[in-house]
This record gives sequence, structure tokens and C-alpha cells, in this order.
Amino acid sequence: MKSKAQTGKAWAIRMLKLLTVLVSALLVYEIVHLVFLPDITGWGILAWMEEPSAEGPSALAAPEDRGSFEQFLSYDGVTSSPTLDASILGSLGLFVVLLWFYLRPVQRANERRLKARKVLAYAMGVSLTVFLALVSAALSGKGARQREFSDESWEKIRDRLQVGDVLAYRMEKWSARREIFLRGDLTFVGYRLFKYGHLAIVVADPLDPGKKVLFTSQSFKGVNVDEDLDTLRTHNWDAYRLDRWERIDKQRFSQYVDHCRNAAGHFTGYDFSGMFALWNANLKPKNREDIGAEYICSTAVVTILHYAGFESDAIQRDGWFDLVTPYQVVKAMGRFMPLPPEGVAPPESR
Repeated sequence: MKSKAQTGKAWAIRMLKLLTVLVSALLVYEIVHLVFLPDITGWGILAWMEEPSAEGPSALAAPEDRGSFEQFLSYDGVTSSPTLDASILGSLGLFVVLLWFYLRPVQRANERRLKARKVLAYAMGVSLTVFLALVSAALSGKGARQREFSDESWEKIRDRLQVGDVLAYRMEKWSARREIFLRGDLTFVGYRLFKYGHLAIVVADPLDPGKKVLFTSQSFKGVNVDEDLDTLRTHNWDAYRLDRWERIDKQRFSQYVDHCRNAAGHFTGYDFSGMFALWNANLKPKNREDIGAEYICSTAVVTILHYAGFESDAIQRDGWFDLVTPYQVVKAMGRFMPLPPEGVAPPESR
């Protein structure tokens, strides 16, 4: 009959083996992602959550009333080192393999096998140390490099952006992990789970119409136009443009920006329930009094376009349990709808 110590040791070995299997699965996923799917960001298994509604407003709209986004520009302000990624995965993979062999039961202990186990333990210690050192370097920003652009080159890129263009932000994965694990900022989790982690739309500055700024919503800051286009220089993003932009009501578009800028607060200006897909604010404002003050970045873009005449298929369920992600917004089609005079509600959408 086994003693308690032996039973405890057996359970510990089983748990270590289970952990080894889980880490191995994660390792395989990361290797496949790095080698075969380098252009896909986020967790592919969550891609279904970013699918727009198949029965959205565009489904029954006439072809001339349908609209969609097209990507016309991609920019990487920060680049990562694939060599560092490969080294991290390699050191972790080596540790997992060594641990698996170390945990195999020894039927007959002899001097040779005991010596081999000591070598395995030493090699495990080295590989784990290397792994932790590389991870620390990656989290500290050693693997990320700021892209160098002359002011003239940057201005050419910046000047391609027009009012109404939607910016979908990407983030180098170790930069996102640094924000999550070292700074405890959980708002960056979206960068690791989905294709994009943040969304903004270019608008005319309410205080200086000749200047272009970014209309967005951020946690503990709410809906704002605090950043101009030059802030894009140090980020990674893709730019999307809505076709048939001439169908958008420019006056209502600007009116929406003014309302949110004046109504939004800081903590109260961000829709935390929408962030966790519990409950979204009114995503289909028809009149000025319907415009809310609490949105996440993606619903802020959806609602400003809806108010100005574009109803998006991005909304799957109006209200409860609908997480509207940035990629979902730019991936979705929609319909251009007629707008009534102020104070008159438009016909109900299907």
C-alpha cells in the first residue's frame, strides 16, 4: 500500500504531465501562428465572434444602397523581432521536451540513469532560465523597434487620410503583453484576442475645422477627439474607407462629434458593460436626443455612421450580449438610409 508521500508525489507528477501537455498545445499553436500564419493577429479560434450579422440591414437593401469598407493603407510604426519570438518558443519547447523525459518513470535505477537524470535536470534549468530571460527582454521592449520615417515621408502617409476614414489599430504582441502583465491594463487584452484592439474615425477638429483629429472612445477617458493624426506615427494600424462616402450626411456627422465631445465624461464616458458584451448603449440613434455619452471605440464609430446615414451589419443583437469588435465594424457591409429632418424619426429598419 502506497504511503501518503508516494501518493502525493504521483499526483504531482500527473499534474506536471498535464501542464506539459497544455503548454505543448499552446506551443504548437504559437509555432503554427509564427511560421504559417504570420499575417493573422489575434486568436483564430475567436474569429467567429467577429462575424457581422448575415441578416443585417444590407441583406434587403438595393445594390445601389449597399456600402462597405475597403482597406487602402497599412502602417507599422513598431516592428517586432521574429528571431526573438523563435528563440522564446525554442527555449520553451526544449524545456517541455526535457521535462517530459524527466517525468518518465525509472524502472531500474542505476548509476548511469541517475547521472542522465542529473543532466536532464541541469538542461531543464538552463532552458528555463534562457526562456525567462528572453521573455523578460521581450516584455521590456528589447524586441520591438520604432520604425524610422523622415518627416516628409510621414506627412505623405498622413495626408492620405481623409475625414471619414476608419483606423483599426494593431499592436505588436509583446507590447500588448507588456501593457497587460507589467502595467495591469486589461483594456489591451483585445489586442491579443482579436485582429484589432482599437478603432477610431477621422473627423474635422470641432475647434479648428481645418485640422483632422481622431474620434474614438477610451477607458477612463470616454468619447474624445484629443488625438490628432500625428499620434498615429508611433502605432500599427490599417486604414479603411467607406465607399460612397458622398451619401453620408456631413452636417449630422459633425453634429454627432459636437454632442459627444460635450456630453462625455471620463469614467462615465466609457461603456464598460459594452466592453464585456453585457449591454450596449443605443447603437442606432435617430435624433440628437438618442445620442448617448458612453461607448466603446467600435460602437462609437458604428453610431456616428448610423446617425449620419449608414446602418451597419456589424450589430448582431441590439442590446444584450453583443460584443462589437473593431474588425467586425470594418468587415461588415451596411446600407445607406434616408435621413429625416431633425426631430422626425426615420422609418424603422428591418
